[in-house]
Amino acid sequence: MASATQATSNHIQSFFEQYPRFNYDPTRETMVQFRSMCRLYGWCHDSEERKQALEGVRDAIALQFNAFYGSGANSLNGWHSLYRALRVQDIPDTVKGCKEGIKTIHVNICDLVDHKEDVPTKHPSEAALAQYSRNSGKIYPRENAYAGGLLRFLLRQIYGEYHGRRREGVQRQRGQGKGSGHRKEGGSNRQRRD
Repeated sequence: MASATQATSNHIQSFFEQYPRFNYDPTRETMVQFRSMCRLYGWCHDSEERKQALEGVRDAIALQFNAFYGSGANSLNGWHSLYRALRVQDIPDTVKGCKEGIKTIHVNICDLVDHKEDVPTKHPSEAALAQYSRNSGKIYPRENAYAGGLLRFLLRQIYGEYHGRRREGVQRQRGQGKGSGHRKEGGSNRQRRD
């Protein structure tokens, strides 16, 4: 079985190999290296090249997360692997329990993938995680195509106020009519989560 260090290099290393002028170092943080690569290539923040590369590195992070823990949200083994990586002492013995328990754990996804042997910082609240993620530039969008399975349970609100997702056909609750600031998924209030 490959060590966590070897496995980490896989998808993320493959991403960086697309940019041969950049010397990727698997021992350094992914997003720090991404910003260094952008400077090397001279990409400004709003350039199309940087936007495409950012999407690619985020895909690589998700794929690497899935390689570590699996992508099946109903896999008890996957959940237990994730809980062990987070150094949780009392691991729930059901998938439902794991899904409920993870709601109280606030960890940066980029850090979770980058920190192979050490548990990344568990933030005391969603607000603390959001502040850290914004300050460090380690923000993972909920819209990423590969953010399914276990990964989506770690996504937290990073920008703005989150009003949750509503299934189609669900009636508006009292006070949530037009003009209340609540919009269906896909509206202009879409927010990133980490």
